Amino acid sequence: MSLSIHKATRVKLTALLTVVLALASHASRGNDRNIMDPLLGHQKAFPLAEHTSSFDPSRSYELAPLIELSLANNPYTRSAWFNALASAAAVGEAKSPYYPKLRFQASAGYDQGYNPIQTGPETYQRASINPGLQLEYLLLDFGRRAADVRRTVALLEGANLTFSRRVQTTVFAVQQSYFAHTAALSQREATRTNLEFTRTLLAMVEAQVANGLGTQPELDAAKKTFSQAEFDLATAERNVEVTLGNLRVATGLEANAPLRVTLDSKEKGPLEGLSEKVDQLIDTALAKRPDLAARIADIQASRAATERAKADFLPKVSLQGSWNSESYGYKAQQSGVNGTFNNTYNNVGGFAVMSWDLFDGFERVERVKKRQAEESEARSSAEATRLETTRDVWTSYNDSLKARKRVTYALALVTSANENFNAAQAAFQNGLATITELISSQSALAGARFEQAGAQADYLTSLASLSLAMGQFDTPAGTKVQPARL
Repeated sequence: MSLSIHKATRVKLTALLTVVLALASHASRGNDRNIMDPLLGHQKAFPLAEHTSSFDPSRSYELAPLIELSLANNPYTRSAWFNALASAAAVGEAKSPYYPKLRFQASAGYDQGYNPIQTGPETYQRASINPGLQLEYLLLDFGRRAADVRRTVALLEGANLTFSRRVQTTVFAVQQSYFAHTAALSQREATRTNLEFTRTLLAMVEAQVANGLGTQPELDAAKKTFSQAEFDLATAERNVEVTLGNLRVATGLEANAPLRVTLDSKEKGPLEGLSEKVDQLIDTALAKRPDLAARIADIQASRAATERAKADFLPKVSLQGSWNSESYGYKAQQSGVNGTFNNTYNNVGGFAVMSWDLFDGFERVERVKKRQAEESEARSSAEATRLETTRDVWTSYNDSLKARKRVTYALALVTSANENFNAAQAAFQNGLATITELISSQSALAGARFEQAGAQADYLTSLASLSLAMGQFDTPAGTKVQPARL
C-alpha cells in the first residue's frame, strides 16, 4: 500500500489538527492507570495512561493508537508529569509556615555529682524523666511566606506548561516517525515493483540475445539496471527497519519491540493551501505556546524570589509557648546526713518574641543582587523563547508551502513518467524503441514513485511541525496539576 496522491491520500492542515485534538481528548478519557514507583514502593497515577493503551504485540497499530500508546508509555512525558507533582508539593511546603509548629520532646536518664560546699562535701544520685511541648506561631514576617508561596505557585504553573509542551512534542515525535515509516514502506513497495520489472526485462533481453535478436550492450544495460534495482530494494528495506525502530522509541518502546504498523486506511481530502497568513500564525503561537508561557511563569517566580530576599531585611514576630514536666528521684548525702526526694514539677511559659538580624556580613545584600540578576536572566530567556517561537512558525510555514509544492510536482512527475513509460513500452513492443530507451523510462517512473512517497511524508510532517510550532495541540482535559492558591 502506498501514499500515492493519485489514490486520494492528500491531507489538509485543518484535518490534521482536528485529528490531533480529537485524539488528545480521547487519550484523556477513561480510568487512569497506576504506575508502580520502584523506589518508594507505592503507586502514582499518571493521567495520560489508560488501560486501553498498554502495548499489545498481536495488534497492528495505525497513527491514532500509536499516539495513545506513546502518551501512556513515553518516559519523557511521564518525567514531566512527576516534575509537576513535585512542584505541587512544593506549593504545600511553602504554605506550611502559615500554621503553628508544635514539637514534643522528652528526655530520661541518670546522673550523679559532687559539690564542694562550706559545710562539707555533697554528693547526689538522680534519675529523671522530662517530657515537654513547645509551640511556635509566626505572626508577622513582613512578606516572607507570601513571597515563597507566589514563587512556588509560579514554578508549578511553569511545570504544568512544561508538561503540556512535552505532550505536544511527544505527539509530534510519533507523527514524524510514523510519516517517515509509511514513506519508507511506500518506497519499498515502489522498489519491489521496479525490481520485478527489471527481472522480467532482463529475462526478455537474455532471450533476445540467445535468439540473435539482441545485442551484448543491451544485455549489459539490463543486468546493470537489475543490479541497481536489487541495491535500491536493500536500501529501502534498511530504511523501513530504521524508521520502524525510531517509531518504536517514539512510542516509549524499545527499538526492537515487536511493534506492527498499519497504514491509515482513511481517505484524505485534496490538498489545500493555508487559509491564514504567516503573521496571524505567529500571533497565535505567541498566545498559545506553552513553553513561552512557562518562561513568563519563570519571570514571576524570579520576581517573587527577589521580594523574598528583600523581606529578610525586616524583623519577625512570633508567639512561643512551652510546657515541661520533670519527674525525678533524688538521693543526696552531706556530712553524714542522707536524704531521698521524689517529686514532679510542671513548668509553663509563654512569650511574644521579636527577632531581627541587624548585621550578617552583607549576606542579605548579596542575596538580593543574586535574585535580581536571576530575574533579569529569566526575562532574557523569555525574550529568547519568544524570538525562537516566531522563527519556528516562520520556518515551518515556509516549509509547509515548499512541501505542498513538492507534492504537486511529484504528482505531475509520476503522471508524466507513467505516460512516457507506457509510450516507450508500446514503442518497444512494436520495434520502434530500443531496450535502453525502455530501461530509461522505467527508471524514471520508479524514481518518480519514490519521490512521491517522500514528498507526501514531508508534507504531512511539515503540517505537524507547523502545529507544534504554533502550540496548537491542546493538553487533554484533567491532566494538568492545577496551581494551589491561598
